[in-house]
Amino acid sequence: MTPATKRKQAQRARRAALGIKRVEVALSERERQQLDHLRIARAGAGAPYTADEYISTLIRRDWEKWLEQEAELQKQTCPLCECELPTGCGGAFKGQAECWHTQGDKTLAL
Repeated sequence: MTPATKRKQAQRARRAALGIKRVEVALSERERQQLDHLRIARAGAGAPYTADEYISTLIRRDWEKWLEQEAELQKQTCPLCECELPTGCGGAFKGQAECWHTQGDKTLAL
């Protein structure tokens, strides 16, 4: 077994132990260029982020933002059905002006 093969096996074992799974993302040429630009720009004076690092960081930051939004919403109720947010009535009254699902759920969209 070559040293490179051993290193790759060790890397796979470390990733498996951490529960890391590979996810494939289809990007257009423009999106790939934007990703490459942002990986470099967001790194500042340091080495550019890898695509994996950059995307993982975006996911972690969005998760933190979601937790803040969710905590704020849980302090509120829907003005129409008075159910707890963000689930509320589950959209049973969506379309009615007073229902949170008519407009308020758009605040959670990316």
